[in-house]
Amino acid sequence: MLLRRVVTVLSLTLLAGCTVGPDYQRPAAADGQAYTIPQTTVDDATLNRQMFERAGAVQADWYRVFGSDKLDSLIARALSHSPTLAAGRARLKAAREAVNASQGALFPQVGASAGVSRQRASGIELGIDDPMFINVFNLYSGRISASYDLDVFGKTRRQIERSEAQLDFARYQVLDTYVTLVNNLVATAVAEAGLNAAIDTTQQIIASQQRTLDIVDKQVEYGAAIDADASQIRTRLARTRASLEPLRKQRAIAVNRMATLVGAAPGEFDDPRFAIEELTLPETLPVSVPSALVRQRPDILAAEALVHAASAQIGIASANLLPDFSITGYYSREGLGLGDLTDPMNALWQLGASVSAPLFAGGRLRAQKRAARDQYVAALADYRATALAAFGEVSNSLRSIESDARALRDQRVAAEQARRNLESVRARVNNGAATYIALYTAEAQYQEALLDVASARVTRYSDSAGLFRALGGGWWNADVSPLATPDDAETASVD
Repeated sequence: MLLRRVVTVLSLTLLAGCTVGPDYQRPAAADGQAYTIPQTTVDDATLNRQMFERAGAVQADWYRVFGSDKLDSLIARALSHSPTLAAGRARLKAAREAVNASQGALFPQVGASAGVSRQRASGIELGIDDPMFINVFNLYSGRISASYDLDVFGKTRRQIERSEAQLDFARYQVLDTYVTLVNNLVATAVAEAGLNAAIDTTQQIIASQQRTLDIVDKQVEYGAAIDADASQIRTRLARTRASLEPLRKQRAIAVNRMATLVGAAPGEFDDPRFAIEELTLPETLPVSVPSALVRQRPDILAAEALVHAASAQIGIASANLLPDFSITGYYSREGLGLGDLTDPMNALWQLGASVSAPLFAGGRLRAQKRAARDQYVAALADYRATALAAFGEVSNSLRSIESDARALRDQRVAAEQARRNLESVRARVNNGAATYIALYTAEAQYQEALLDVASARVTRYSDSAGLFRALGGGWWNADVSPLATPDDAETASVD
């Protein structure tokens, strides 16, 4: 009868229980004024015009807009062999198991034990007041014990909520690694293409300067020019040759960077030798609205997951101030022989309930609750800072793409003027109205203008790729989850 009353009271207490602490609510989505989406970059017949598509879908394989099979192959290799991505996926699996482990606390904890011991007991230990009584015997025992935390105030549920939020944080960290990896590969490939163009143009400048120097040297030999003219060209030629090695160094660094990104040692990686002419500038650039951006960018979602975990921690700290209710019990048998364990007369059991509550902790528990609230405020501020930085990144990308188009237009105008000047000087040289020094100067100006055009083209491609990164990389539209390892039979959820 007493046992029935205990169970009834505890059951009613459980049903009346609640989960203390705040219930998490997602931060409000940003309004449409976080950044302005322009219509087009620049309307000019000399340029490939780029259009911005408001609320356009960002595809997970956005890098294919550049139309390079070499780039597509390189990224596929990186997604399969990147050690950084592999490490993140492994940590994500560990975080999932941590959630599974925390969920186990919702269920009764049952354990079993068995043992045998050889004992020597005196009569005093057995209540026999005879110092001459000594008994040596074997003791066999078997025991099953169980305990169950009623979680009346939701401490365990808040701990599970916190571990699930930490799992979300790990998930979005892996997605951010994925998005960053793809963007870094595209940016490095574009950089190498620009460096290859700069190296080719510089080599053409060197060849042109050498030809001019050979002609002027002949003129000096025949007295048609002075040595000062030749010295001026030699100085410029030496400086041009000196500028070639830094470009080669930068290209080598870019190639080595590609190697490490795809998970290969530099010595085992073949240079793809990207060329800017092989890349296609995307004509349409999708742009997510601000309210969608905060639900797509992995770094914002990771910051939100930390806010959620901090909110759950407040509930845990609040529950620590309240009583804990639990049910415990055990059933065991003991005997001097194995056969005695089957005798019900040797059975022992116990079933009970317990409650524990903090009475005095020197203010420690309340301080922990206040600290949890402060950590929540800090996490929320970090979230807002991350979102603002993301809005700024998108806005900067949009403005950069607009500026890049205008800069490329102006550089092309300058190159065209330099080309016309070069043609004019050549005609005057052929008519004897200008010297080869003037021709050399005109050629140098034209070649340097071509370098500026190539640099402006690379910047335009690079900033176009940066926009996709700023928008979150499109991972949510992937056919196969970026969270799944290459050997996974099933695709992990990205919801």
